[in-house]
Parts: sequence; C-alpha cells; structure tokens
Amino acid sequence: MTKERTELATPYLSGLLEFWLTKSVAGRPPVPSSIAPADLRPWKDNIAVFEVIGEESGTFVYSYYGKALTAAFGQSRLGATLDDLPPEQRALLQPEYETVRRERLPVARVHTAVFGGRTRSFERLVLPMSSDGVSIDKLLVAAYEMTPRELAARPPLSGGHSSGPVPLTVQKPGASA
Repeated sequence: MTKERTELATPYLSGLLEFWLTKSVAGRPPVPSSIAPADLRPWKDNIAVFEVIGEESGTFVYSYYGKALTAAFGQSRLGATLDDLPPEQRALLQPEYETVRRERLPVARVHTAVFGGRTRSFERLVLPMSSDGVSIDKLLVAAYEMTPRELAARPPLSGGHSSGPVPLTVQKPGASA
C-alpha cells in the first residue's frame, strides 16, 4: 500500500528513512535487533526510542532519549511514558503513534509550538519496528528543529495543514523500487 508522500525537509530525516528501509525485510518493518546502536550514531542525539507495551492501546515508554532532545525540551524523558506528558502533548502524540502501529508505516510531520518560551518548529519522523514481524513493539522517533528558511522553502502539505501527520510513501518495507 502506498500513501501520499511529502518530501522531508531535513536531510538527516531523509537519511534515517533510507536507513530504516534498508533494514526492512520481506515487506515488514525492521527487527530492532538488526539495528546496532552504532548504526544510529548519525542521529543519536535527535532520536527517542519507545518500547510499546500492550496490544490494543499500548503504553509507550521512552527507552532512549537523545541529548539534543533533552536540550531542546529542557529534560530527559528516559523511563517516562506518554501518560507522563501534559494532556495536550499526549493528545497529539498518542493517536499518531497508534496510527504508526496500526498502519505499520512511517509518518512524518512538522510541529510548531511554544517551547521554552519561544515558538519553534520541528520536523518529526516516526518509524515502526517489530521484533516478531507481526506486532509493532518499538517506535524510533527523530526530531530536528527547522530554521525559518527551511520552513519557508517547504511546500505546503495537501489540504493546507502544516502540522498533521503525513504517511510517507514506501513501496513496502524491504521491497525494492
């Protein structure tokens, strides 16, 4: 199944998506054990990894939280869950993460909000992973702050929305074009 693709403005996110695709096999999201920590070195400061606990409405637990995210948002979330976030953040992230689990495909979006007293925009990419090839039990999330120039150069998303999640076109994880 293919979905509409919006080009990623952040080259690091494009690289991470390409890496994820190389680790996907037989139409399935990558197995977490196929990704060594050293493989993620180019993105390590800007990623968070979630363990997904439970089947239907899962609990998302931060098992890794990068240094750049800690600096950007004022604290590490390591060991916390989405339930520990303020309600407005949880209401934004929970449905997005559940969509990634259900669809088993990456999602990207630009999110603009007030962080640390100033308005900032981050491009985000959420990538599913599956230990057993069936259940999505980890999410790899990357976020990079965008400059005003990057924001201005980015084409508007379909429908005119600038911060909603956009499924990315992938042939099928692991399939060649």
